[in-house]
Amino acid sequence: MKKKREPGIWLALACSIWGISLTAQSATPPAQAPLVMNWESEEWGPPSERPGFPAGLRNAPVATDPETEGPTYLARFPAGSRFKMHWHTHTETVVVLEGNVDIILDGTRHTATEGSYILIPGLVHHEWVVPDTGDVVLLARRDGPADFHFVEP
Repeated sequence: MKKKREPGIWLALACSIWGISLTAQSATPPAQAPLVMNWESEEWGPPSERPGFPAGLRNAPVATDPETEGPTYLARFPAGSRFKMHWHTHTETVVVLEGNVDIILDGTRHTATEGSYILIPGLVHHEWVVPDTGDVVLLARRDGPADFHFVEP
């Protein structure tokens, strides 16, 4: 008479062959805490006075990725301002939360309105031009540490 083998034995044997553990694994806590925010109630930093940056530009930090050191932040550009042509080492992604803005990407002008998503690959030259009709608020995220390299005209 042939002995019937239990399915659990086969599972254990297969797992041992492929190096899979059957013991319970504890979940690793996330590197960042969950976040829900309303950008309209965020506290803005003081207006920028940095060379090359638009006068009156204000930022509000949101988070920094602990692995890539890429920041996520809000930026409020005043009506009529211009962020001179520059580039970053890492990719930048942006969502327009309020207003509209022209962005020049590698020489091509695009108009981004409320709700627009913008992807700016690392090293791409770009410039922001805000119309006189009102401020623009952006949510931006970098894939690595923030750096600014201005392009001389």
